Amino acid sequence: MLRKMEQTKAQLAGKHQALDTFIDARQNLLVEYIRLSTNAKTLPTPKELSDFCSQLVDYVSAAHFEIYDYVMAAYEAARGNGRTLAERIYPRLKKGTVQALDFHDKYAQADEDALLELDRDLSQLGEMLEERFNLEDRLVFAVSLLNHLNTSEPA
Repeated sequence: MLRKMEQTKAQLAGKHQALDTFIDARQNLLVEYIRLSTNAKTLPTPKELSDFCSQLVDYVSAAHFEIYDYVMAAYEAARGNGRTLAERIYPRLKKGTVQALDFHDKYAQADEDALLELDRDLSQLGEMLEERFNLEDRLVFAVSLLNHLNTSEPA
């Protein structure tokens, strides 16, 4: 997942300030996720878990209020397959948002009983994040293609 993210970052770097900020936030979230999910010997401290939950919500919020609004506006102007792609992907992204917010609600102020399910929930969150990152990339690359076609710039 991290390697794929590096490839995406290399392809999109410098195209748009909000996109750069979003990709950096996504990468930071992934690094923190990996740190939390691979340390099987000890449970994270309440502060580490709370910080991760805050980072998760910040990422989801940035995605919806900065990137997705831009993407959806681009698709509103589009016709045909581009709009169809957005209509198929956006509901799947919303489902992931609900899962991320549920994780936040459960673990931002977690008690010891909730921590018993942390490994399972982190695993499910990781699967959702991987799918979400792939879907976001598809949307962003499609918008880049639409912008390219609309401006008639050479490839």
